[in-house]
Amino acid sequence: MKTFDKISILCMGLMLAACAGNKEQVPDTPQEVKPEPETRTLTFVLPKDGEKTAWKVGDAIIVHGEYAKDQVTVTLEAGDIMADGKTAICTVKNLYPYVNEECTSTLYAAYPAEAVDNLAHCFYYTKFKATDRQIMAAYNDATNKFQFQNLCGSMSFSTGEDFTSLALVGNKKETLGLEFLQVLLTDKEQNYAQYLGAPIVQMECPASAVTTIYFPAGTTFPAGLYIKFKDASGKFVKCFRTYDSISIERAKNTDLGDISSEVVVYDDPFSDDILDLDTNGNANCYILTEPGKFKFKAVRGNDHTSYLEDAAKADVLWETWNDDSEVEVGSIIKSASYAEDYVIIHTADVLHPGNAVVALRDLNDKILWSWHFWVPKTPIETKDYDNLMGAPSMDRHLGALVATEAGEATVDQQSYGLFYQWGRKDPFPGMFANNGITVAGVQMERQNGAISVAESIANPTLYTYSKRGDEGYEWCTDITEEFWSEIWGNGGDKTIYDPCPAGYRVPKGSGTAWTKSNTGWTFDTINGWFENSGLVFPYCGYMDDNGGSYGKNLERSVVWCAAASSATDGKAMYIKAAAYNSASARAARGSSVRCVTE
Repeated sequence: MKTFDKISILCMGLMLAACAGNKEQVPDTPQEVKPEPETRTLTFVLPKDGEKTAWKVGDAIIVHGEYAKDQVTVTLEAGDIMADGKTAICTVKNLYPYVNEECTSTLYAAYPAEAVDNLAHCFYYTKFKATDRQIMAAYNDATNKFQFQNLCGSMSFSTGEDFTSLALVGNKKETLGLEFLQVLLTDKEQNYAQYLGAPIVQMECPASAVTTIYFPAGTTFPAGLYIKFKDASGKFVKCFRTYDSISIERAKNTDLGDISSEVVVYDDPFSDDILDLDTNGNANCYILTEPGKFKFKAVRGNDHTSYLEDAAKADVLWETWNDDSEVEVGSIIKSASYAEDYVIIHTADVLHPGNAVVALRDLNDKILWSWHFWVPKTPIETKDYDNLMGAPSMDRHLGALVATEAGEATVDQQSYGLFYQWGRKDPFPGMFANNGITVAGVQMERQNGAISVAESIANPTLYTYSKRGDEGYEWCTDITEEFWSEIWGNGGDKTIYDPCPAGYRVPKGSGTAWTKSNTGWTFDTINGWFENSGLVFPYCGYMDDNGGSYGKNLERSVVWCAAASSATDGKAMYIKAAAYNSASARAARGSSVRCVTE
């Protein structure tokens, strides 16, 4: 019986082996067995610094091991929170610690729970959905204590006003936040920015009496930032800008303090009732024919590619009615402001004919650029005039309120227009030409001593002149080839210093008006006008290049073109009594401009 059993068993084994040889071999792999969940008493401790100074009932903390599906949400109850408020102790079930060779920590915590967006296989990483709050992370030690660490830094300030929310952007469009942030925190390694999500360049968040805003660690604002505040109606009503450098450090707060004195009214340039003056292009001069609210880009002249940096505020420099009347402040431009790379102006409700200049400043009140606003009394006409000016010409000088008419017995002083030193973009009323012009606002000044181009931009009401040996007078210490002309001496393309409105420019000097052989002039020295080909000019005088003046009664006029005669001279039409000449004139001379089409 025993022999038979042995033989039978041997035969059965051979048969099974033979059958197995006809099938695919299956490796003998052990089946993974999920460990049993653990119950542990965990201690959660808040960081020393940060807006959150105490745990509150209902605070939710995520605790995880290797898998996101196994993470546990711990919701704190009153009995969990210790007397100091910074410590919470509670018993937590269903924990699956993650054991690995790289560290001894096995559990990982994050707060707030609703901000956590862990990946399926999270190991010892923690991923957050955003960075615009006080997000914290921690790992356990041997006693299951979790010492939380702040992942972001913060900035705080107070405004003294009740706002519902705010929108913030860096002056250099810096990254303000991230759509996600993943960190690696263990007892062996601490990486506070393991992976970064898409950057956020504009942040919106609630505002309060003391507002705290969170940013990823290392965020810097080297040129400062800009904040807009909303009221209860949902409209932006106030704004704040600083150009001070700000750096955000992890776990630290940068306190700007009370900024209420620097919060100003916000004039929304994207409001439907604000009209865009740049529809025809950017320029240093804008013609206004009706009252209203208007905006234009804060750029240098016709350079629409780059906005003026460090801009903070705008104001009205001066206004004139082009005569000796006492000018009412705000009769042309009532107010000016700056927002969102735009200058916004509000005209008077009833627009008075005249001229005004608006300046854009930085926080230190330095003028960065200025613009001329021209309100004519009668419509401006543009005609060819037998190509006298080299292109179709306006019927009046730049800044003139009316056109001079041939045959007039008395030329209207309001047809004289404004005066320009050759190459400068900023106008001067005829205050220094004995023409009896009054100005409201900043008064014009004269200075014996040339200034740089940058200084002239920062001082648009300063008329300067300086003697250079035997070469005569000039206003500028660094005259370049690119004032009113991109081509030295030939009147090239319009530049950022050209004082004419969009679509117009200072004449190139290619028309017959700038040739010495030009004929066809009619002069009326008694009534104060001269004419050629139907184009009429007034004897309006000029401001002399040495600080003196030649007024209207001296039967003289100078009209610039964009071409230069030398490093210190501009090319001009020069009229003296009944004599015409095309000649050089010192760049320091304040003379007329007659705009032509580009």
